[in-house]
Amino acid sequence: MNEQDYFDYFLEVGAMKPEDEKLKRKQAMVDYLRQSAMNTPEGQMVGRTYVAPSFAQYAAQLGNAFMARKGQQAADQAYADMNAQRRAKLEALRAKRMPKPVVPGQDEEIFEGFGTSGGY
Repeated sequence: MNEQDYFDYFLEVGAMKPEDEKLKRKQAMVDYLRQSAMNTPEGQMVGRTYVAPSFAQYAAQLGNAFMARKGQQAADQAYADMNAQRRAKLEALRAKRMPKPVVPGQDEEIFEGFGTSGGY
């Protein structure tokens, strides 16, 4: 195992940093939408008359809640995808570090499925 493999791994993970920042911004927007959906609409005083909140204000509140839920689902999926990519890169690095079993005088094809669960 050489240092170049480690360098490549950290380079690939570091290349995911902009995507990670984008997901953090998206999560902040989702949090803002969720918070604005929790605020109840308030009436206003127009002159000496009180005007109750309109139906449109309640509809906007429901729209914010819906968009926050959909945005959270998309962010969760993006985080899961990014973690799967990181996991795959880490497994590839671990696979490079594991020595391959070599038995003198035997063909290496015997060991292709070594270490996998074959249901036995």
